Amino acid sequence: MADGTTFKLTKLIGESTSSIEESIEDAAAVALATSGSKVRGQTWAHLTDIRANLGEDGSVDRWQVTVEVAFKVEQ
Repeated sequence: MADGTTFKLTKLIGESTSSIEESIEDAAAVALATSGSKVRGQTWAHLTDIRANLGEDGSVDRWQVTVEVAFKVEQ
């Protein structure tokens, strides 16, 4: 059998209501912590998108990030 590793890639969306200085990192941390508590083997993450959700007054009320996370497929 060939040597090597296989990974499964999954997209997650994390959300945060923190201020902008903390919000992007917090949103990514929320996504990774939630998935990490349900599955094992997370090995790396790639933030692919950042969005701001606007409230009725036009101000940012929460931040969302799309995170691609890789899980090692166990042999």
